Amino acid sequence: MKEEDCFVLGRVTKPHGYKGEVVFFIDADEPDAYRDLDSVWLKVGDRLIPHFIDSIRAHNTGDKFVVRFDGVDTEAKAKAISSAQAFAPLSLLPQLDSDAFYLHEVDGWEVHDLQNGSALGTIQRVLDYAMYPILEVEIEGREVLIPLPAEVGIRVERSMRTLHVDLPNGLLEAYLGKDNESGEDWDG
Repeated sequence: MKEEDCFVLGRVTKPHGYKGEVVFFIDADEPDAYRDLDSVWLKVGDRLIPHFIDSIRAHNTGDKFVVRFDGVDTEAKAKAISSAQAFAPLSLLPQLDSDAFYLHEVDGWEVHDLQNGSALGTIQRVLDYAMYPILEVEIEGREVLIPLPAEVGIRVERSMRTLHVDLPNGLLEAYLGKDNESGEDWDG
């Protein structure tokens, strides 16, 4: 399995007890949707290694589970996979509405201004913060952070790998030091 054929499902956080069980964090809106998985791929070094799930049960929070992997039967083996990222095949992701997107899928996409259609730059990565995601976009050789709270207008064009965003007033001017309407540099 290649990383580009997967999404980050979560990670192994730490051993649980001394018989090889681990605490497994699932980073999803609905973690219970992934309880019936037979396996996940854990990133070990620069490779994805399949790990088959023997058992899974709820931990004390909704997004954490206690998991026993086949062949991981000691505390030492559990420690060896602690902090490993867990991946699952892209085919397991539910289909989204037309104006929704998965954070992992937009890296490398173009960002356009929703109001005037102008191309702004390329998404370098998405920062997934608790309140809302933030796009890290390279515009004119500079890093610009574009917040995406729920009230921001977005249009997705998957076939064009483009995200149209209704930018907050003054955002580009603050980063680029230009009057957005005239394109002139501010004398600041």
